[in-house]
Amino acid sequence: MPSVADLVEAEIARAAQTVRAGAAELEQGGAVQLVRYAPLVVSAEVDDDAAHVELTVVEGSLRWFCTCAVGRGGAFCVHCGATAIAACRRSPVRSQTSGAPELTR
Repeated sequence: MPSVADLVEAEIARAAQTVRAGAAELEQGGAVQLVRYAPLVVSAEVDDDAAHVELTVVEGSLRWFCTCAVGRGGAFCVHCGATAIAACRRSPVRSQTSGAPELTR
């Protein structure tokens, strides 16, 4: 079964440019605090709006939830993106190979 770190790169690639840029800025600015990091569940607090993010793998697919207004609507928001980048950076397998996904600003 794929892990969160395995699935987030594709989701980030599908996200709007504004989401990718905002996510990169939040993560690089140190706004993401990973609360739980496991292969199938990653949760974080993101300082920008005190948002709480959950990324989970369910039946081989990535699911996400964020407490911000955009995230509560079901969208992959900047907080989800920032958490995804932080999860990729933390992943031992990814950090030994390619690191976090590249984001274009």
